Amino acid sequence: MNLLENKKAYIGFKKLNTICKVLIAVAFISYTQSTLSQENISFTSNGREISIADFNKEVSQMIDNVGISGLSLAVIEDNKVVFTNFYGNEIASNQKEMNNETVFEAASLTKMYLVYVVHQLVYEGKIDLDKPMHEYLVHKDLEHDARYKQITARMILSHSSGIENWRWNNNKEVLEILSNPGEKFVYSGEGFEYLAKVVEHILDESYQEYVNKRIIQPLQLKNTYLKYEKGKENSLADEQPSNYTDGYNIFGEKVKKWKNYRTIPASGAHTTAEDYGKFLTFFFEENNLPKERIDDLVKPIVGVGNGKYPLYMGAGYFMILNDENKIVSFSGNNNGFRSELFYSIPEKRGFVFFTNNDNGKLITQALNKLSVNFDIDFLFEDSFFAQYPSTALNFQKIYRDEKSAHKLLIELEKTKSSGGLTANTLNELGELFKNKEPELSIKLFQENIKLFPENPNQYGLLASIYLNNKDYKLAYDYFLKAKEREFELWNIEQDISYCKEKIAN
Repeated sequence: MNLLENKKAYIGFKKLNTICKVLIAVAFISYTQSTLSQENISFTSNGREISIADFNKEVSQMIDNVGISGLSLAVIEDNKVVFTNFYGNEIASNQKEMNNETVFEAASLTKMYLVYVVHQLVYEGKIDLDKPMHEYLVHKDLEHDARYKQITARMILSHSSGIENWRWNNNKEVLEILSNPGEKFVYSGEGFEYLAKVVEHILDESYQEYVNKRIIQPLQLKNTYLKYEKGKENSLADEQPSNYTDGYNIFGEKVKKWKNYRTIPASGAHTTAEDYGKFLTFFFEENNLPKERIDDLVKPIVGVGNGKYPLYMGAGYFMILNDENKIVSFSGNNNGFRSELFYSIPEKRGFVFFTNNDNGKLITQALNKLSVNFDIDFLFEDSFFAQYPSTALNFQKIYRDEKSAHKLLIELEKTKSSGGLTANTLNELGELFKNKEPELSIKLFQENIKLFPENPNQYGLLASIYLNNKDYKLAYDYFLKAKEREFELWNIEQDISYCKEKIAN
């Protein structure tokens, strides 16, 4: 004000006019920012207006309790990404705090890029889902098994080709076909590797070229990488992606970072939930894939389980089908990383998330309820590891915080006294600790036998520890007790025979 008073009169009006313009501009900017803030205080999903502040608070508390240091999340409504955020206290690879450009391992959600391209090629008349794959391209590593000539692209998309997941899972020297093609569900990463090569042959383009051309470039997915690229002269500073998060086990211990310097169509992408959410909306937009392709995509091919609604595998996605909805889903598991997606085709609603922790999937049910609220609780009813919130997760947090089992055992006694343990709580903990603290696992399983003597799980799990310790007599005894109680976590007949043979010798 003093400055204005010292100005000569002949410029006073000019200065005042300038100040007014500035004030008007500032007012406009303030109004715009205020309007944007108001627009961003909530988002709508499934008819509910969700407060972003409340949502973020609950999610942050959730990942802290579960032990997740990094989460990338996107929510889709009316086939648009209406909300996206990142959570956690992780320091990214560039030594800065994680941000919305920090990429996670997509793991098996990578497969959906190939699923989209294949269905697009069907529409273009360049591939037939029911034509034997060998007629497009021979797979020399499968020629030893005549059944391979029955395998089609539809079988690979639906994981019913019979090809094992990865060749090192069984006989490392031979790529095996584990069941007759088209007969049953056999999850297969190797199948997708084969299909990607077939598409390369058809298009005369590399996997990276055709995914870039058909997905990444049109959508401008700036934070999606199909592989790691070394910088000039192998300079780590120039490596891309440079902004990535490490993965962690359930105890919060960093796992060795996996960097794929070649494309792996079954599991090798790195991305964010925002980018992947854009891809999902693109996938189910009829201008990109017409209705007949989507209808074919959701046709049940092979059953994968029963529950409130039957579960199927279609030509690319797991399917949850009922009279009111058609929900596609898929999961990703890499060491230290977990990811999930759910999308309703008729409702054009869904969510996708990526985490950097082996416990990541245990927040799926809670995130669903907070956001899109699909009718999918039945998916988790028979899960061995309980979804958040759970007593077992509370005990895990105590162990992570204290770095020892002492307080965990104290709290366990308190919870036991109050009747707060389920028949599987100690089994969950025992299974998690079996490699880190096997003696603690044995103690937990033995305690659960006292509390729930008719539950078969602790007998089989305890037997597996004794088997690893080469205590074949104890292992045999506990496997028999598990069998008597109809143990179903895995087929223990082979374990029983093996122990019996070792005891005899």
